[in-house]
Amino acid sequence: MELQIRTVAPARGWAWIVAGFLLFLRSPLQWLLLLAMLFVAKKVLAGFPVMALAAVFSVLVMLLMPVFMAGLMDGCRSLADGQRLKVTHLLQGFRRNAGNLVTIGGISLVGNIVILMVIAAIGGDAMTQMARALAANPEISPRVAGEMQAASVTVAKAALIGAALSLPLLMALWFAPLLAYFDDVKPLAALKLSLIACVKNTLPMLVYSLVLLAALIVLVPIGIRFREFDLGLWLMAPVLVPSIYASYRDIFRSAGEAVPGAPAPGEAQ
Repeated sequence: MELQIRTVAPARGWAWIVAGFLLFLRSPLQWLLLLAMLFVAKKVLAGFPVMALAAVFSVLVMLLMPVFMAGLMDGCRSLADGQRLKVTHLLQGFRRNAGNLVTIGGISLVGNIVILMVIAAIGGDAMTQMARALAANPEISPRVAGEMQAASVTVAKAALIGAALSLPLLMALWFAPLLAYFDDVKPLAALKLSLIACVKNTLPMLVYSLVLLAALIVLVPIGIRFREFDLGLWLMAPVLVPSIYASYRDIFRSAGEAVPGAPAPGEAQ
């Protein structure tokens, strides 16, 4: 069956969050166990004492992230079909279209490296200048403040350009693992379809993003307190992950198929 990209009502962005929460409630302990396993694995690999090996492990994690995401999405499908979520769902991505999923991970890796290189080329010297000024003068004098203000403009410019480049990459990657896993779509075609779907559904994606941003603003201070700066995202993951599946089902499925735990696709809220 040829995939149809549907444009849904803006309020569907909130409905995806609700559907994700309801899917989480169907098997909360299993969700927490699966996500805790991923969190611990990531921290162990990132904290490896040998920097070269830590870098290799970080690359490996990025390459395999779509594979694990596909496994979690397969778990969402099982819950939506009234079945159980199992720990073995985490490995389902290795059993179906694993090569395409790893390719998507590789594209993500290369894309992020290119974006970081652009940011470094534009604002790298300014970032270094700010770091040196702070290291040499812990107490910010008027001269140091002037130097930092000039450098901060360049740093802000680099950050804005980086964000502008990151947004289309994120949109292309958003649904790509699901399309590759569930629908046998090749990597480049999956990236294209994901980007088109996000563009066609800009308003619901904006609503969805604003809700997640509000939650992240509340949760980030918790991560800062425990010196785990990505902890906010991990705390959101039990709802965020199944909400991605809900949005995929809403946008890429036929009009008569309901999103699990939410009103019928396209129905205004």
